[in-house]
Amino acid sequence: MILFAKSWWLLKSTHPIPSFAVTGFTVLLAIGYGIPTVTVLLIGISVLTQQFSVGLSNDWLDSARDRTVGRKDKPAATGEVSARLIRNSSLVCAILALASASILGWSTALMMFAMLAIGWSYNLGLKSNGLSALPYALGFGVLPVFVTLTLEPSSIPAWWVILSASLLGISAHFANALPDLLDDEKTQVRALPHILGQRVSAFVIASAAATASLLVVTQSKTLDLVLAWGGFGLTVAFAITASALALRAKPPRVIFYLLIGATFVNVVLLMLGQSLEPA
Repeated sequence: MILFAKSWWLLKSTHPIPSFAVTGFTVLLAIGYGIPTVTVLLIGISVLTQQFSVGLSNDWLDSARDRTVGRKDKPAATGEVSARLIRNSSLVCAILALASASILGWSTALMMFAMLAIGWSYNLGLKSNGLSALPYALGFGVLPVFVTLTLEPSSIPAWWVILSASLLGISAHFANALPDLLDDEKTQVRALPHILGQRVSAFVIASAAATASLLVVTQSKTLDLVLAWGGFGLTVAFAITASALALRAKPPRVIFYLLIGATFVNVVLLMLGQSLEPA
């Protein structure tokens, strides 16, 4: 019973919703590219364990700060699991991510190492300064590249696929950071959303997501027009709603989930209209 409880709290420390969402988006892209099932499975395992490693390291490195502000949703802050266990689990997940990526080839192994470095760099300090959006932009942008490196022969996505993914990452960062503005002020965290303020951040959430979707629907040569502009309209609806909620005195955490919804819509559009460039 104790082991089950520890496992549950440890899973919660992985930031499961964004971890499984990012993994799901990556798997959908891989399916869209026609990648074999076994390779898709390895891609999913590699990305999921990478996301777990980054999520766990976030809770480990933030455990003291989370205790200071009384975060009840953080198992390390409430004492349900030790920071040491979370740290060790994060390192194990990083090893598993690299091992599964290595099976796919040396280029994917190097890309996975870069993905881990990007995620950990945010947790190790970039989250507290004006460069906080950079890991999100890079981390989302390299996901399509990681997928297409597994193709035979290896390829890279078109520029607009990478840029669209990066813009969605930036939008997600602002949506994720705003609900914690008040708590972050108590612990001297000054990320880009804090520096720019709520109004500008709300604008960034909407404009970045809408621009990403606009790139997808205008640059793809294979998307059905009705489907493309329907998806764009749905993305704008998600983004505007999230942006409006971001202006509240205490922005609700649902704005991040609205951006997950917007990202899902655009991943589906990418599945149907993605493009490759020669590697």
